[in-house]
Amino acid sequence: MNDMKFSIKKSAVLFLFAAFFIGQLRAQESDQGSAIPNTQVQLALSSPSYPVTSGDVYSLTYAAGGTPISYLITVDSSYRIRVSNLGLINVAGKTYRQLKQDAETIVSNNYPLSGAQLTMIRPSVFSVYIKGEVTRAVERTTWAMGRLSSLLNGTFSVYSSKRNITVTSADGQVKTYDLFKAQRFGDLSQDPYLRPGDVITVNHLDRIVSVFGEVERPDSYELLPGENLRELIRDYAHGYTSRADTGRIGLTRYAENNEDAGDTIYLTQEEINANYPLQHFDAVYVPSKLP
Repeated sequence: MNDMKFSIKKSAVLFLFAAFFIGQLRAQESDQGSAIPNTQVQLALSSPSYPVTSGDVYSLTYAAGGTPISYLITVDSSYRIRVSNLGLINVAGKTYRQLKQDAETIVSNNYPLSGAQLTMIRPSVFSVYIKGEVTRAVERTTWAMGRLSSLLNGTFSVYSSKRNITVTSADGQVKTYDLFKAQRFGDLSQDPYLRPGDVITVNHLDRIVSVFGEVERPDSYELLPGENLRELIRDYAHGYTSRADTGRIGLTRYAENNEDAGDTIYLTQEEINANYPLQHFDAVYVPSKLP
Protein backbone atom coordinates (compact mmCIF):
# COMPACT_ATOMS: atom_id res chain seq x y z
CA MET A 1 0.00 0.00 0.00
CA ASN A 2 2.83 2.38 0.88
CA ASP A 3 4.50 1.59 -2.43
CA MET A 4 1.25 2.39 -4.25
CA LYS A 5 0.88 5.72 -2.43
CA PHE A 6 4.49 6.56 -3.25
CA SER A 7 3.93 5.68 -6.91
CA ILE A 8 0.79 7.83 -7.13
CA LYS A 9 2.51 10.74 -5.40
CA LYS A 10 5.54 10.41 -7.65
CA SER A 11 3.37 10.37 -10.77
CA ALA A 12 1.50 13.45 -9.62
CA VAL A 13 4.73 15.34 -9.02
CA LEU A 14 6.01 14.26 -12.41
CA PHE A 15 2.80 15.36 -14.11
CA LEU A 16 2.90 18.81 -12.50
CA PHE A 17 6.57 19.23 -13.35
CA ALA A 18 6.00 18.20 -16.97
CA ALA A 19 3.00 20.51 -17.30
CA PHE A 20 5.04 23.43 -15.96
CA PHE A 21 7.95 22.59 -18.25
CA ILE A 22 5.80 22.35 -21.37
CA GLY A 23 3.92 25.51 -20.41
CA GLN A 24 7.16 27.40 -20.13
CA LEU A 25 8.24 26.19 -23.55
CA ARG A 26 4.92 27.25 -25.11
CA ALA A 27 5.21 30.68 -23.54
CA GLN A 28 8.75 31.05 -24.81
CA GLU A 29 7.71 30.09 -28.34
CA SER A 30 4.81 32.53 -28.23
CA ASP A 31 7.10 35.33 -27.10
CA GLN A 32 9.40 34.57 -30.01
CA GLY A 33 6.50 34.50 -32.48
CA SER A 34 7.42 30.97 -33.54
CA ALA A 35 4.65 28.89 -32.01
CA ILE A 36 3.33 26.14 -34.23
CA PRO A 37 -0.46 26.32 -34.83
CA ASN A 38 -2.14 24.18 -32.19
CA THR A 39 -4.23 22.44 -34.85
CA GLN A 40 -1.06 21.03 -36.44
CA VAL A 41 0.13 19.64 -33.10
CA GLN A 42 -3.27 18.07 -32.47
CA LEU A 43 -3.39 16.58 -35.97
CA ALA A 44 0.10 15.10 -35.57
CA LEU A 45 -0.75 13.65 -32.15
CA SER A 46 -4.00 12.10 -33.35
CA SER A 47 -2.66 10.67 -36.61
CA PRO A 48 -1.49 7.04 -36.50
CA SER A 49 0.70 7.69 -39.52
CA TYR A 50 2.52 10.92 -38.57
CA PRO A 51 6.12 10.29 -39.69
CA VAL A 52 8.95 11.31 -37.38
CA THR A 53 10.62 14.16 -39.23
CA SER A 54 13.88 16.03 -38.99
CA GLY A 55 13.09 19.15 -36.96
CA ASP A 56 10.43 17.57 -34.72
CA VAL A 57 10.69 18.44 -31.02
CA TYR A 58 9.48 16.01 -28.35
CA SER A 59 9.33 16.16 -24.56
CA LEU A 60 10.33 13.14 -22.46
CA THR A 61 9.34 13.13 -18.78
CA TYR A 62 9.84 10.43 -16.16
CA ALA A 63 10.83 9.84 -12.56
CA ALA A 64 14.26 8.35 -11.85
CA GLY A 65 14.39 7.11 -8.27
CA GLY A 66 11.88 9.73 -7.16
CA THR A 67 13.60 12.56 -9.04
CA PRO A 68 11.42 14.06 -11.79
CA ILE A 69 13.28 14.43 -15.09
CA SER A 70 12.08 16.29 -18.15
CA TYR A 71 13.92 17.37 -21.26
CA LEU A 72 13.51 18.04 -24.96
CA ILE A 73 14.47 15.70 -27.78
CA THR A 74 15.07 17.31 -31.17
CA VAL A 75 15.27 15.10 -34.26
CA ASP A 76 18.12 16.11 -36.54
CA SER A 77 18.94 14.99 -40.07
CA SER A 78 20.71 11.85 -38.80
CA TYR A 79 17.37 10.55 -37.48
CA ARG A 80 19.13 9.09 -34.43
CA ILE A 81 18.00 10.29 -31.02
CA ARG A 82 19.32 9.58 -27.54
CA VAL A 83 16.85 8.69 -24.81
CA SER A 84 18.54 10.28 -21.80
CA ASN A 85 21.64 8.14 -21.16
CA LEU A 86 19.63 4.96 -21.52
CA GLY A 87 19.68 4.17 -25.22
CA LEU A 88 19.85 5.31 -28.83
CA ILE A 89 16.95 4.99 -31.29
CA ASN A 90 17.11 5.12 -35.08
CA VAL A 91 13.81 6.85 -35.87
CA ALA A 92 14.13 6.91 -39.67
CA GLY A 93 10.87 5.61 -41.13
CA LYS A 94 9.12 5.45 -37.75
CA THR A 95 5.81 7.04 -36.88
CA TYR A 96 5.27 9.19 -33.81
CA ARG A 97 3.37 6.34 -32.13
CA GLN A 98 6.25 3.93 -32.73
CA LEU A 99 8.77 6.42 -31.35
CA LYS A 100 6.58 7.02 -28.31
CA GLN A 101 6.36 3.31 -27.57
CA ASP A 102 10.08 2.71 -28.08
CA ALA A 103 11.21 5.65 -25.92
CA GLU A 104 8.80 4.93 -23.08
CA THR A 105 9.76 1.24 -23.11
CA ILE A 106 13.46 2.08 -22.80
CA VAL A 107 12.79 4.30 -19.79
CA SER A 108 10.41 1.82 -18.15
CA ASN A 109 12.89 -1.03 -18.54
CA ASN A 110 15.44 1.00 -16.58
CA TYR A 111 13.06 2.71 -14.16
CA PRO A 112 9.93 0.64 -13.45
CA LEU A 113 6.96 2.74 -12.29
CA SER A 114 8.71 5.82 -13.72
CA GLY A 115 5.56 7.09 -15.45
CA ALA A 116 7.52 7.71 -18.67
CA GLN A 117 5.74 10.02 -21.11
CA LEU A 118 6.94 11.12 -24.53
CA THR A 119 4.81 13.71 -26.29
CA MET A 120 5.18 16.01 -29.26
CA ILE A 121 5.87 19.66 -28.54
CA ARG A 122 6.47 20.93 -32.05
CA PRO A 123 6.18 19.22 -35.46
CA SER A 124 8.82 19.97 -38.04
CA VAL A 125 8.42 22.80 -40.53
CA PHE A 126 10.64 22.66 -43.61
CA SER A 127 11.04 23.94 -47.16
CA VAL A 128 10.69 22.17 -50.50
CA TYR A 129 11.64 23.49 -53.93
CA ILE A 130 9.23 23.57 -56.89
CA LYS A 131 10.50 23.92 -60.46
CA GLY A 132 9.80 22.90 -64.04
CA GLU A 133 6.71 23.85 -66.03
CA VAL A 134 5.36 26.29 -63.44
CA THR A 135 4.62 30.01 -63.47
CA ARG A 136 7.89 30.47 -61.59
CA ALA A 137 10.29 28.33 -59.60
CA VAL A 138 9.61 28.80 -55.92
CA GLU A 139 10.54 27.52 -52.47
CA ARG A 140 7.59 26.82 -50.19
CA THR A 141 7.23 25.91 -46.54
CA THR A 142 5.29 22.86 -45.44
CA TRP A 143 5.24 20.21 -42.71
CA ALA A 144 5.21 16.43 -42.50
CA MET A 145 1.45 16.16 -43.18
CA GLY A 146 1.47 18.61 -46.08
CA ARG A 147 0.51 16.86 -49.31
CA LEU A 148 1.91 17.47 -52.79
CA SER A 149 -1.30 19.05 -54.12
CA SER A 150 -1.38 21.69 -51.39
CA LEU A 151 2.13 22.85 -52.29
CA LEU A 152 1.35 23.16 -55.99
CA ASN A 153 -1.72 25.37 -55.67
CA GLY A 154 -1.23 28.49 -57.79
CA THR A 155 1.95 27.26 -59.50
CA PHE A 156 0.57 25.59 -62.65
CA SER A 157 0.84 27.20 -66.06
CA VAL A 158 -1.33 26.30 -69.07
CA TYR A 159 1.44 23.89 -70.11
CA SER A 160 1.79 22.11 -66.75
CA SER A 161 1.13 18.40 -66.53
CA LYS A 162 -0.84 17.34 -63.48
CA ARG A 163 -0.22 13.72 -64.37
CA ASN A 164 3.55 13.71 -64.63
CA ILE A 165 4.99 15.30 -61.50
CA THR A 166 8.27 14.00 -60.12
CA VAL A 167 9.50 14.30 -56.56
CA THR A 168 13.22 13.86 -55.94
CA SER A 169 14.03 13.10 -52.31
CA ALA A 170 17.11 14.31 -50.42
CA ASP A 171 18.78 10.92 -51.01
CA GLY A 172 18.19 11.07 -54.77
CA GLN A 173 15.17 8.77 -55.12
CA VAL A 174 12.78 9.88 -57.89
CA LYS A 175 9.06 9.04 -57.90
CA THR A 176 6.34 10.14 -60.33
CA TYR A 177 2.81 11.11 -59.28
CA ASP A 178 -0.55 11.65 -61.00
CA LEU A 179 -2.67 14.28 -59.27
CA PHE A 180 -5.64 13.60 -61.56
CA LYS A 181 -5.96 10.11 -60.07
CA ALA A 182 -5.74 11.56 -56.58
CA GLN A 183 -8.41 14.19 -57.22
CA ARG A 184 -10.81 12.10 -59.35
CA PHE A 185 -10.52 8.73 -57.63
CA GLY A 186 -9.24 9.64 -54.16
CA ASP A 187 -6.00 7.71 -54.68
CA LEU A 188 -3.85 9.35 -51.99
CA SER A 189 -0.83 7.30 -53.02
CA GLN A 190 -0.65 9.80 -55.90
CA ASP A 191 -0.74 12.80 -53.53
CA PRO A 192 2.02 11.98 -51.04
CA TYR A 193 3.20 13.69 -47.90
CA LEU A 194 6.41 15.62 -48.52
CA ARG A 195 9.74 15.32 -46.72
CA PRO A 196 12.62 17.72 -45.95
CA GLY A 197 14.84 18.27 -48.98
CA ASP A 198 12.27 17.21 -51.57
CA VAL A 199 12.48 18.82 -55.01
CA ILE A 200 9.23 18.87 -56.99
CA THR A 201 9.42 19.01 -60.78
CA VAL A 202 6.25 19.73 -62.77
CA ASN A 203 6.70 18.39 -66.29
CA HIS A 204 5.28 19.69 -69.58
CA LEU A 205 1.95 18.17 -70.60
CA ASP A 206 2.03 16.13 -73.79
CA ARG A 207 -1.62 15.92 -74.79
CA ILE A 208 -4.77 17.62 -73.61
CA VAL A 209 -8.12 17.16 -75.36
CA SER A 210 -11.63 18.48 -74.82
CA VAL A 211 -14.95 16.68 -74.92
CA PHE A 212 -18.31 18.40 -74.78
CA GLY A 213 -21.93 17.92 -75.77
CA GLU A 214 -23.88 14.83 -74.67
CA VAL A 215 -21.45 13.30 -72.19
CA GLU A 216 -21.78 13.11 -68.42
CA ARG A 217 -18.65 15.08 -67.57
CA PRO A 218 -17.68 17.47 -70.37
CA ASP A 219 -14.28 19.03 -69.75
CA SER A 220 -10.68 19.15 -70.94
CA TYR A 221 -8.55 16.16 -69.97
CA GLU A 222 -4.88 15.30 -70.06
CA LEU A 223 -4.57 11.87 -71.65
CA LEU A 224 -1.90 9.31 -70.88
CA PRO A 225 0.05 7.52 -73.63
CA GLY A 226 -2.14 4.93 -75.36
CA GLU A 227 -5.42 6.58 -74.36
CA ASN A 228 -7.68 7.81 -77.15
CA LEU A 229 -11.35 8.35 -78.03
CA ARG A 230 -12.69 5.33 -76.15
CA GLU A 231 -10.93 6.20 -72.90
CA LEU A 232 -11.80 9.88 -73.23
CA ILE A 233 -15.54 9.19 -73.39
CA ARG A 234 -15.79 6.07 -71.21
CA ASP A 235 -13.30 6.80 -68.44
CA TYR A 236 -12.90 10.56 -68.33
CA ALA A 237 -16.30 11.87 -69.47
CA HIS A 238 -18.13 9.01 -67.70
CA GLY A 239 -19.96 7.95 -70.84
CA TYR A 240 -22.79 9.30 -72.96
CA THR A 241 -26.02 10.86 -71.78
CA SER A 242 -29.33 9.29 -72.83
CA ARG A 243 -29.70 11.98 -75.51
CA ALA A 244 -26.34 11.30 -77.23
CA ASP A 245 -26.16 10.50 -80.92
CA THR A 246 -23.28 8.04 -80.60
CA GLY A 247 -22.93 7.50 -84.31
CA ARG A 248 -22.26 11.14 -85.18
CA ILE A 249 -19.26 12.19 -83.08
CA GLY A 250 -17.56 15.35 -84.32
CA LEU A 251 -13.86 16.06 -84.07
CA THR A 252 -12.21 19.46 -84.48
CA ARG A 253 -8.45 19.29 -84.86
CA TYR A 254 -6.34 22.32 -84.04
CA ALA A 255 -2.88 22.78 -85.46
CA GLU A 256 -0.29 22.34 -82.73
CA ASN A 257 0.50 25.61 -80.95
CA ASN A 258 -2.27 27.27 -82.93
CA GLU A 259 -5.58 28.22 -81.31
CA ASP A 260 -7.31 28.85 -84.66
CA ALA A 261 -10.12 26.38 -85.25
CA GLY A 262 -9.80 23.81 -87.97
CA ASP A 263 -12.53 21.96 -89.81
CA THR A 264 -14.88 19.66 -87.93
CA ILE A 265 -15.25 16.15 -89.27
CA TYR A 266 -17.73 13.49 -88.20
CA LEU A 267 -16.18 10.14 -87.40
CA THR A 268 -17.51 6.97 -88.96
CA GLN A 269 -18.76 4.16 -86.77
CA GLU A 270 -15.74 2.16 -87.83
CA GLU A 271 -13.38 4.92 -86.66
CA ILE A 272 -15.26 5.22 -83.37
CA ASN A 273 -15.11 1.46 -82.80
CA ALA A 274 -11.39 1.47 -83.61
CA ASN A 275 -10.68 3.93 -80.76
CA TYR A 276 -9.81 6.88 -83.01
CA PRO A 277 -6.39 8.33 -82.10
CA LEU A 278 -6.46 11.83 -80.61
CA GLN A 279 -3.89 14.58 -80.84
CA HIS A 280 -2.94 17.50 -78.64
CA PHE A 281 -5.71 20.16 -78.55
CA ASP A 282 -8.31 17.96 -80.27
CA ALA A 283 -11.92 18.82 -79.40
CA VAL A 284 -14.54 16.08 -79.47
CA TYR A 285 -18.24 16.91 -79.76
CA VAL A 286 -21.06 14.44 -79.07
CA PRO A 287 -24.30 15.84 -80.56
CA SER A 288 -27.86 15.20 -79.44
CA LYS A 289 -30.13 12.85 -81.29
CA LEU A 290 -32.15 14.48 -83.99
CA PRO A 291 -35.85 15.04 -83.12
